[in-house]
Amino acid sequence: MKLTGKETEIMTVLWKIKKPLTTAEIIEITPNRTWHEGSIFAIMKRLTKKGAVALDAYKPTAGKHARVYKPIITTEDYAMKIIEGMDDMGIEIDAIVLAERLRKSASHNHHTFMRMKIKVSFLFL
Repeated sequence: MKLTGKETEIMTVLWKIKKPLTTAEIIEITPNRTWHEGSIFAIMKRLTKKGAVALDAYKPTAGKHARVYKPIITTEDYAMKIIEGMDDMGIEIDAIVLAERLRKSASHNHHTFMRMKIKVSFLFL
């Protein structure tokens, strides 16, 4: 699965907020978005088709019912899908170098590094 820049922006909002959101709420939270607010329905449809989000519920709003979306893929799972996709294309990944770079980018946050280390360890299985 590969997400476009616009799809990644929306997924980032859903991942950071950590609760299901309506499209109106996503628009409200993203004042500096790179996509036009009218395109959110098409973007959400693509994300649903890709298996990144799912319809969670309908929320009553001003005489209508708004769709509420939730992410069904985590940031870690998405990162692994990117790595697996590279492997499927025959691009070799040095897991030790990757782990070291992840460690450095974790800004010395032990908890973040340990989560990353566990995910990277699956590359050796």
